[in-house]
Amino acid sequence: MTTRRRPVISVTAATGLLEAIEAARHDPDEILGPLGLKREVFLDPHGFVAVADFAQVLEEAARVTGDDGFGLHLGEHFHPKDLGPVAYVVLNSPTVGVALENVARYLRVHNEAASVSVVRGPRWTYLRHQLSDLPVDRRRQHEELSLAVALGMFRVMVGTAWVPVEVQFEHAAPLKTSEHTRVFGAPVTFGSLTNAFVVEHDFCDRQVPTADARLYPILTTYLDRILEELPPEDHVLASARRTIAEAMRHGPPSLARVAEKMAMGARTLQRRLATYGLDFTALVDDTRRRFSLRYLDDPSNTLTEVAYLLGYSEVSAFNRAFKRWTGSAPSDYRRTRARR
Repeated sequence: MTTRRRPVISVTAATGLLEAIEAARHDPDEILGPLGLKREVFLDPHGFVAVADFAQVLEEAARVTGDDGFGLHLGEHFHPKDLGPVAYVVLNSPTVGVALENVARYLRVHNEAASVSVVRGPRWTYLRHQLSDLPVDRRRQHEELSLAVALGMFRVMVGTAWVPVEVQFEHAAPLKTSEHTRVFGAPVTFGSLTNAFVVEHDFCDRQVPTADARLYPILTTYLDRILEELPPEDHVLASARRTIAEAMRHGPPSLARVAEKMAMGARTLQRRLATYGLDFTALVDDTRRRFSLRYLDDPSNTLTEVAYLLGYSEVSAFNRAFKRWTGSAPSDYRRTRARR
């Protein structure tokens, strides 16, 4: 029987953690020692730590320091760029919507237990964040840290005055919630279905004025290579990608057809994808993106052939999708690759 590897998170997520504990006049080793962790683990900016351990450190730090909002306050003072490459590709995305697609695509490079999704409701859009492999009562500080960091990220992108319509947390309300309202500048509810920012529908269409169009494709290419080196995906997700790739040659893949090929019901497949923060449309889009890069690296494939292989009826539709994925046209991408 094989032992399942625990999901890990980049130590960059703990930037400022030791200093925050010391600022509360406590020795970090007082918290780390009983958990079997060493201070040196959090001093390596290129290192990783188990997500469960990181979440437990945050919970213990809140208890030992007496700061019930420890994760919230750590996130409030966190600079998004300290997260590394994933933050840079998000901050240089052309629009907020594309940035969120990149978070969904690349977050696994930073935190293997986290997923994000965008859900459009009748009145509002919900930007959801979810941690797996942890009970709700053990991830409160981690989730509050994550959404506070996300708030800072959005404010770098669209302006420091931005606030969401509402902030939702799945954990129960703490005794005092005034700090949550102060930090987010918006109503905060607890005991919700998921952790989420509630925003206007057009928020995802907003441009990112400071995005660097020249840097963006370099960053996405770099992160794509890192993704390829990560451990294999769950067999269901990997199987879904393969089935979608096979179906693409016959036009846009449908949920019903892919689920049938995988010998499961459409609703079952939807539920399995939801555990990764994905829906079927997002998975098809990401699969097309991945295969487009492979096809374009082969100079024998014309743009028309690549568009056909990806299930597009017109090259113009492929061009628009590729520019959304990478920030450049397929022809420009191919020329840039050829010069290397």
